[in-house]
Amino acid sequence: MTSRTARRRLSTAITAVLAVTAGTALAAAPSATAAPALAPAAVAAPGDTAKAQDVAELPVRTEITSAGPGGYLTSTEQYDDGTYSYDYYWHRPDGTSTLVVAAWGRGPALPNAAVSDIVPVPDDYDYRVIRLRDMSAPAGTAPVVFDLAKLNKPDATYRYVGTIGSTLLVQVTKTAGKELHLLTKSGDTITDRPVTGLPASIDRVEDVRGTADAAFLAYRTTAAAGDKTGVVTVDLATAAAGTARPTSIPGWNHPFAIDGTHLAWWQDGTTLVTADRAGGAPKPVTLPRAERPAVGLVGGWVLHGTATEVGGGTAGDPQLPLTARPLAGGDPVKVLDRMSSLTAGPDGSLLVRGGTVEHGEGVYRVTVGADGTPAAELVASTGEDTALTLKKTNVGPVVDLDPQNNRITMSWDLSHPGYAYEVRLVHKKTGRLYRYSMTMDYAPSFSFLWRGNFAVGDNDPGKSAFNGDYRWELDAKPTNGIGPDLHTTGDFTVVRSPKVHDFGDNGSPDLLVTTTDGNLYQLDTAYDVWKRKVVPVDYPNYVSAGWKGYQLTESVGNVGGTSAPDVVGRDASGGLWLHPGTGDERSPLGPRVKIGTGWGVYDKLAGGSDLDGDGRADLVATDTAGALWFYKGTGNATSPFAPRKKIGTGWGIYNQLTATGNIAGAAAGDLVARDKDGVLWLYLGKGDGTFAPRVKIGGGWNQYTQIAAVGDATMDGRNDLYVFGPDNTSYVYAGTGSWSAPFATRVPTDALTNTSLRFTNVL
Repeated sequence: MTSRTARRRLSTAITAVLAVTAGTALAAAPSATAAPALAPAAVAAPGDTAKAQDVAELPVRTEITSAGPGGYLTSTEQYDDGTYSYDYYWHRPDGTSTLVVAAWGRGPALPNAAVSDIVPVPDDYDYRVIRLRDMSAPAGTAPVVFDLAKLNKPDATYRYVGTIGSTLLVQVTKTAGKELHLLTKSGDTITDRPVTGLPASIDRVEDVRGTADAAFLAYRTTAAAGDKTGVVTVDLATAAAGTARPTSIPGWNHPFAIDGTHLAWWQDGTTLVTADRAGGAPKPVTLPRAERPAVGLVGGWVLHGTATEVGGGTAGDPQLPLTARPLAGGDPVKVLDRMSSLTAGPDGSLLVRGGTVEHGEGVYRVTVGADGTPAAELVASTGEDTALTLKKTNVGPVVDLDPQNNRITMSWDLSHPGYAYEVRLVHKKTGRLYRYSMTMDYAPSFSFLWRGNFAVGDNDPGKSAFNGDYRWELDAKPTNGIGPDLHTTGDFTVVRSPKVHDFGDNGSPDLLVTTTDGNLYQLDTAYDVWKRKVVPVDYPNYVSAGWKGYQLTESVGNVGGTSAPDVVGRDASGGLWLHPGTGDERSPLGPRVKIGTGWGVYDKLAGGSDLDGDGRADLVATDTAGALWFYKGTGNATSPFAPRKKIGTGWGIYNQLTATGNIAGAAAGDLVARDKDGVLWLYLGKGDGTFAPRVKIGGGWNQYTQIAAVGDATMDGRNDLYVFGPDNTSYVYAGTGSWSAPFATRVPTDALTNTSLRFTNVL
């Protein structure tokens, strides 16, 4: 097999353990009594603590499997097309590692029950042929091969159970029942020793732990014996079993442990038992329930906890930290903030895959220090944070809401799953905000589709969000309670291209309407995707008085060179006035400026559409003789229109003229005109300020007082029409993009109905 050198990075050894929640000490009596809260482990003396060291890097989703004097075995989860498999690596103290079995190989690398550099590797998943690879031997050393099929006899079938050092434990099924045998090999000679003194009711061995001199077995009895579980030791020198102890071992991971002096096992999810190997009664202690219990032994201490994934577990669970309890009695201490797998290590140590808030995720070596207290040292890191941290976000610095019609997907990548979060998008100028919250249990990343508004719930269409500077705020709380809550912020800027009827600088059309007493009001709208209609999002906002003095008014788009649309009004003397847009919804129009005289010859104005394709809004007007005149937009606030150009005659037959923008996919903006019989006609713009021959849209349009081009009211990327009738009734005709049928069936809107105001004109 080939070898690879793990990348290295600096880390700090962990030598101090913090106090955590209350627990109970292992008691000498069969029942447990309350004990003081978890005490902090002692801090090592100066010179022994917290110095920088090289730490090997591990892939994420790596667990520890077994260990020996020369290194440790890990499994790294791989996923492909719905299938999970594992890479198995042997890691050495110098940072090098060897691939033992690749994912989707013929068989996995199996753990060694004892502290050993020997790794058993089956030829396939039937475990018929077992190859014992000594990972401390020189490269190219042939493995020791056990072909169990060759040991089978007509009345005896051999099945692999486990490996303890260089010894194989096998189950031999005979006509008279099942036996356990120990197999060793020297050259081509296999020594086969049956284990004596076992209960006759053993049906199968569930798992094996071991030391240099003994195996510790978790077994299950036959159905006739009640299908129960138990533990028993086997002396490797004599092949004789010790005292079998019935248990109720929970979980899939068979939590039990052995070292040179003690045994430990979970009796069930709430009872942890220890026993002296030299004899004496087992000592149980009642603990809070562990859902996936784990246990290990280190130098007179028993360590326990519940196995979780990174980010897993529940806040306040006292079994979530890996906790050490002195076998002789005394205060427990926290060793790690969480763990997921552990195995006995060399020199009486314990190797644990877990994490701490301070040093993150990886493999830790747990030993007992000079002060007699267990401490953990990081020996390899996955680079993951145990605490909840922000890794990256796709938000900013500029969020353009145009490409997806006022929508944008925002995402944040956190260090692990398992958190409840709230995101707030705050418009800095006004303080208006959008809030989104959720709980994420299954992925470290989350995203949501922001519809570019300040909605306060799923049923609220929400006021469209203003352009400008924002701050995002993220609050996230880890559901396992490990580490502090996450609070972080960032800045971004919302931009959109200017919209023809957006007087509040938030991308949505505003209605500018006048009342019978000559006051001007602004009303912001939004498209309610659930109701599929245009709705008001505010009460009409008073803008100014004095609009009774105008005989013609028109929203003309941005003709003054700013980003906001402007309004023109013609007074009784023929003077034309420009009301420049400010982009501030609190005061959407600035002081008026006179921009022309002699406009009394016109009876209709239509503006806001780019008719010649130069990117600026233009204006058309019909005179009393029926001639159509084109005023090219200049973008100059003091002189917004170029000299007029005559582009048609015969337009006196129309009583409504509206510049719709490009609604049918031609070269530039279009016009719709209503004749005196109520028929609406479409004039497709050619892009040079002239129009193609008219196309009939339909009749019945004389029921409306006003026809206004409001831009994209339905937020689908196409321009729409807003129509206004008696008693403030109004409808929206959504644009289709088709020249032959440019508008869909009308949809009523209550934009102007929920008010006591009575409106006479829509600009």
